[in-house]
Amino acid sequence: MWQDRMSAVRAVVLVVAGWTGIGGVLATAQEPARGMVAEVRDRAGMFGAGAIESARGELQRVAQQSGASIVIETIDSLSGQPAERVAIDLAQRSGIRGVFILLARKEHKLEVLGSGPYRSLLDDARRRTIIDAFLGGFRQNDFNAGLSAGIAALGRVLESTRPPEPVVARPSGSPPTSAAAVEFGKSSDVGLIERNRVRLTLDGARVLIAGAEAKARSMGWKMNVAVVDDGGHLIAFERMEGARPASVYTAMTKAITAATMRMPSGPFPPGTTTPDPLLNISLQNAASASGGKVTTLYGGVPVVIDGQVIGAVGCGGGSGEQDAEAARAGIQSLLEKLPKPAAAPSDH
Repeated sequence: MWQDRMSAVRAVVLVVAGWTGIGGVLATAQEPARGMVAEVRDRAGMFGAGAIESARGELQRVAQQSGASIVIETIDSLSGQPAERVAIDLAQRSGIRGVFILLARKEHKLEVLGSGPYRSLLDDARRRTIIDAFLGGFRQNDFNAGLSAGIAALGRVLESTRPPEPVVARPSGSPPTSAAAVEFGKSSDVGLIERNRVRLTLDGARVLIAGAEAKARSMGWKMNVAVVDDGGHLIAFERMEGARPASVYTAMTKAITAATMRMPSGPFPPGTTTPDPLLNISLQNAASASGGKVTTLYGGVPVVIDGQVIGAVGCGGGSGEQDAEAARAGIQSLLEKLPKPAAAPSDH
């Protein structure tokens, strides 16, 4: 749900960005002033035609009153890229001076960016007000209502402060040339750190273990199951009744290998029927030097969500293929419990 997936969007900058080439509705208000833009670019088809038409007029009014260009865009998916990076790149390409808002439908991401003087105007409290207004409708799967409420909140925020500097005209279609046009970002740490990463919780780890154990029981296997985070640190572990104690350590090592190598554990190169003996000897030596944190045994599988490795499952107790099959079953059980992206409502 939007509420679950957007709860961490407390410090984001207000942006809605989209990619070119994705079909959808493009609604552009007449420019309120020379060099100014007020647009809703619904590349993901989240809003109804009537809602976009209404938003067009309101955005034009807000732009005229505030002096800020405003672009709201939707995209269907981030395709594994960080939302912040996608938003900043597209905002910079637009060349506008003002506010850029990104909605990624599949990942349920909402980003808010301001350029030039609007970066300081959109502090945490004001961004929180705007974000909450958008999310009010989205949480109810009413994207049209969320769009309307979000624009209204944006208008109240922008109109409460006079434009910090005159609007600089830019010929239509020309690349950004002013400093303000390329200053989109959240803060000076953009590019230095990554925010809003997906994280595996203890409850999620328990679901992974339950799914792996259910598969093992159905096949008559007795397994040790370990779940680690993306850095290979143990989150949860269980040994089924009758599972070999000797496989406790190998299950954990398989999980650590899959998480830190960002690929399933097994002989190297991965997927080959003729492993490279020298490469595998080197890895075994490295494992010994690191205290045994790497293995070439099958049975460790990374957990990938939204294009990010957020952890891994390692199983031990059966053959390598059986261990890997149980680990994959655990991951599948987690994926089935995750909320699916909501369909965009039709316009009424």
